[in-house]
Amino acid sequence: MSETVTVKIEINGVVYPVSCMTGEEDRLIESSKEVNKVIASLSNVSETIGETRLLAMTSLILADKLIEQENNSDNNNLNELINWLEKATERMNKVAKLLENK
Repeated sequence: MSETVTVKIEINGVVYPVSCMTGEEDRLIESSKEVNKVIASLSNVSETIGETRLLAMTSLILADKLIEQENNSDNNNLNELINWLEKATERMNKVAKLLENK
């Protein structure tokens, strides 16, 4: 049975204790770093943006990146399938020609 641990992460200068499963600590820390990168880039654009709006915009940007990554993955999988089908079709055509010549 997995145990949970508490990791202190910092988001926009505020430290939050966050629970996660043992072994997921590094991923949680990396996630908080990604959030802070987006917050920093948004803060560079406008220093007067409120915290609620800043976190909402950060969430939207990260969600958009995730969707884009998933779409690219789907396209890559589709391209791999198409390539495989093309190669399989070539092989079947070669076998069919060999059978015709016999």
